[in-house]
Amino acid sequence: MDSPLSRRRVIAFGLAAACIVPPRTARATAPWEDFKARFVTPEGRVRDNANQDISHSEGQAWGMLLAARHGDAVAFRRIHLWTLARLGLRSDRLLAWRFVPGPGGGVRDLNNATDGDLYHALALLTAERRWPGHGYAMLARRVAEDLLRQAVRQVGPRCVLLPGSAGFEAAGHVEVNPSYYAFVALDALAAAFPDQPWALVAREGEALLAEARFGRFGLPPDWLRMERRGGALVPVRGRGDRFGYDAIRVPLNLVWGGRAAHPVVKAAARFWSNPDYRHVPAWVRLSTEEISPYPAGPGALAIAWLVLAQRAGWGELSAMPSAQSAHSYYDAALALLAREAWRDLTQPPSGA
Repeated sequence: MDSPLSRRRVIAFGLAAACIVPPRTARATAPWEDFKARFVTPEGRVRDNANQDISHSEGQAWGMLLAARHGDAVAFRRIHLWTLARLGLRSDRLLAWRFVPGPGGGVRDLNNATDGDLYHALALLTAERRWPGHGYAMLARRVAEDLLRQAVRQVGPRCVLLPGSAGFEAAGHVEVNPSYYAFVALDALAAAFPDQPWALVAREGEALLAEARFGRFGLPPDWLRMERRGGALVPVRGRGDRFGYDAIRVPLNLVWGGRAAHPVVKAAARFWSNPDYRHVPAWVRLSTEEISPYPAGPGALAIAWLVLAQRAGWGELSAMPSAQSAHSYYDAALALLAREAWRDLTQPPSGA
C-alpha cells in the first residue's frame, strides 16, 4: 500500500476527472444495460460509433464477455451468433478482424486480431461457467489452438504474441502490439488448457513489456518493433511512438491480471499523477514528451483511476469515471472493463 500522498493523488485525480468529463443527464439503467442499448444492435453487432459504425472482433468479444459476466444469456447468444455468422469466415476458428456495414461492406480482410480472439476465448470460458452444456469450452479450446498456430512465434530467445496471423513478420523483424497481451485471458487459457503453453506466453509477455518502455516516464508504445537479430526493441515509426489509445490498455491488462507490481503499472501511475499536467492526457509522444492538447476520455480516465486506486488501497467504485458518460463505444467499453477488473480484484469470487 502506498503513502498518504498517493491517497491524496487519487482524490485529486477524481476531482480532475469530474471536471474533465462533461456532465450528462443521469441514466437510470445499469452500465451494461446502457452500453447494450447504445452500442449493440438487435442483431448482435457491437457498433464502433466513432469509426464509421464498423464492428471489430475486439468489440464483439468484449460484448460477449460483458454479457456473460452480467448473466445476460439473451445478449450473449445474440452477439455470439452474429459474430460467428459475420466474422467466423476463416478456415480456422479465429475471427476476421473487421466488418464494414452498408452496401459494398462486409468483411474485406480475413486477417484476425489477436486481442479479439483472446477475449473471444475468455468470453466462451466465462459462458461455460455461467451456462454449462453448450460446448463453449470446446470452442474456446479450438480458438486457443488456432491462435497458438497462427499468432505465437519464437523470435530469437523470445516467445512472442503477434497481433495477427498475417502482416506482422518481416525478414529482419516482427511487430507487436503491447496492448494485445490480455493477461486475464492468457491466465484463463493457461488454467483451462494446461496442455497448451499459455503460461509461457504470459510470462514472456510480462518480460517483454518490462523491457519495452520508452521516454521519460518509461511507458510502452502503441506499436513495437522487435529485431530478430539481437532482439532490439523500438517503437514503430509513425503509428507507434505514443502511449496512446492502444497502449493505455497495457496497465489495465496488467492490473486486471494480478500484476500490479509490474514496472509499466508503476510508470503509468507516475504519468497519470503528474502535477505538471493541467489535464490527464489522452496520449504522450514518447520521443518528445509532447502530450495531447485535449484531455483523456472516460475510458482512459477509468483505467487511470483503477491504477491509482489500487496503489492507494482501492476506494469506492462510484468514484470511477463512468461508462455512461462516454460518447464512444471504445471509451465506454474500456470503462466497463476497468469496472470488471475492480470487481474481480476487490470482491470475493461469486462462483459464476
